[in-house]
Amino acid sequence: MTAARHPAQRGFTLIELMIVVAILGVLASIALPAYQQSVRAGARSEAQSMLLKVAANQERFYSDNNSYSTNADPLSSPAVATLTSQNGLYQVSVAACSGGTIGNCFLATATPQGNQTSDSCTTLTITNTGLRGATGDSVENCWR
Repeated sequence: MTAARHPAQRGFTLIELMIVVAILGVLASIALPAYQQSVRAGARSEAQSMLLKVAANQERFYSDNNSYSTNADPLSSPAVATLTSQNGLYQVSVAACSGGTIGNCFLATATPQGNQTSDSCTTLTITNTGLRGATGDSVENCWR
């Protein structure tokens, strides 16, 4: 009488599966924050375009009135004091620049809203002279 042969069992052991799960966890913990920061950096272009639009509107207002406005959109009727970006990630406001009055200079500031507040660039600014500024990170990093 011959003994019946049992085929060798194939598959993964529990230890092998746990090693794979641990490796995936480490990769995800590295990749997810990097991805989120990349998304926030890309969303900064929304603030940059809004600030450039506000600055252009201020210059058009200045050419007609010989002074700048405290409104973010002085050309609309009625004028709008603050603007919210298309996706609601930034709010833009205008104020008199440091050491001046609103009539002869302005400072437009984009402040992040919602999830964008976790961005390394906490605010973006532009003045009537085109000088760009940022808080939280360098101007070069925030305006690229």
